Amino acid sequence: MSTQDDLAARIRVARALKGWKQGYLARKARMDPSALSRYEKEGGDTAPLEVTERIHEATEVSPAFSEVVVSSYRVLQGPANRPPGPAMDMEDALSGEVANRFAAMLAPALAVLPVPADQPEEVERPPSAEDRAEAEALFLRLASRSVDERLLVVASGRQYRRAALCERLCDESVNAAAQSAKDSLDWSKLALRVAERIRGSEAKRSKATGYAWAFVGNSRRVAGQSPVAEAFSRSRQLYALGRNETPGWFDEARALDLEASFRRDQGQYPEALALLDLALARCGTTSRARIFLKQASTFEQAGQPEQALLSLEEARPAIERGEGGLRYRWMLRFNVAKNLVHLYRAPEAESLLPELRLIADELGNDLDQLRTRVLSGEVMAGLRRWDEALAELAAAREEFTSRRLFADAAVVGLQEAVILLEDCRTAKVRTLVRAMKPIFDSLGLKREALAAYRLFVAAVEQEAATATMARELARAIERAGRRDGATS
Repeated sequence: MSTQDDLAARIRVARALKGWKQGYLARKARMDPSALSRYEKEGGDTAPLEVTERIHEATEVSPAFSEVVVSSYRVLQGPANRPPGPAMDMEDALSGEVANRFAAMLAPALAVLPVPADQPEEVERPPSAEDRAEAEALFLRLASRSVDERLLVVASGRQYRRAALCERLCDESVNAAAQSAKDSLDWSKLALRVAERIRGSEAKRSKATGYAWAFVGNSRRVAGQSPVAEAFSRSRQLYALGRNETPGWFDEARALDLEASFRRDQGQYPEALALLDLALARCGTTSRARIFLKQASTFEQAGQPEQALLSLEEARPAIERGEGGLRYRWMLRFNVAKNLVHLYRAPEAESLLPELRLIADELGNDLDQLRTRVLSGEVMAGLRRWDEALAELAAAREEFTSRRLFADAAVVGLQEAVILLEDCRTAKVRTLVRAMKPIFDSLGLKREALAAYRLFVAAVEQEAATATMARELARAIERAGRRDGATS
């Protein structure tokens, strides 16, 4: 940044810290508004010393303080012509740390400084291991910051304008969704901020931005925020403008399968399956197993377990070779067993339970272990071992309730009701449904689910409830949960 630029930057900083309009500062500094506008826009090596003195006096921002702000900004920008390279050296890292700390304190001022136009273009080539390693290092820096600090640093720091970092942040938004919808949304918004600033052609930024918008849409879906459909529509439009740019970056199949999840959760199964077919046509070999797993989930929710099993068989070879690790192995076997239960093939499903439990234990994910227990209860019910099934499901319901996962608790409780009704234990159904009233109340059921719940409760009280009614209520709660972002 030249001396000329320094003056323009200092005027912007002083105004930003006070929150003043340009005309108001001109009056306070006893200056001609047009002269101040010219200095702020163009700087000026020959500007009289009294100009800067008046500005600092009027705003009560010292010259030393404004120099700290502008210097911090210089460090964040990095050398003007620094080529993109691998990991930053120790001096870069220290400078970045100092700048990031200033950024946290000086956000109002740094936010008004311009993004330089002289951005060197990155080499247009597929992502390398080096790119991924640098992105991971940058991600770890960001992860230690607050949400506001991350946005500011990404907006100001040249080194953060990388395609690999955009993809890493998108991945993190999906990783975070299982634990926190808010964190997922924060990471996807940060990815969008990076995408809008990636170095290179406008078409490349359009492709990156379209990709990031798909993850914003997915995060909104999980968080139950609107508008979701508009985010995916924007994703498709922007991606199309740059589809042929930067081969190897920003996998379109990933964006398509995220939108398919949204359509599936809305009950738009044909639309979801069409998107997944398109994703399969455009994906690489390393992501086909994931798409087939989603396809199987969509078929299962659409009530087509035979088709779901065919999709799972398509996913099996890649998963057995190691794609997706233990997590995909658990998902494959879990979904195979679940669809076998739907097809009244419980003995085959039972044979998968021991390995499922072992994988869930190895993963160390409590929810996976809990869902495996629910599946075990469903299998026992399919084998007509009613008491074993009820014991498994009751334990799982209590655990979901203690975790405040009320939608899951309600669905499991209704599975218990199905068993009791099929075994003609109507009095126990009444006791169960009355005990579960606080769970249903906590869900804030709306429209379809609320109507089904009221109908079911009335029928239970009159000993007229059926297993079909319990199943329909469970499906209504699951659909409502998916639409409201309660499930990922």
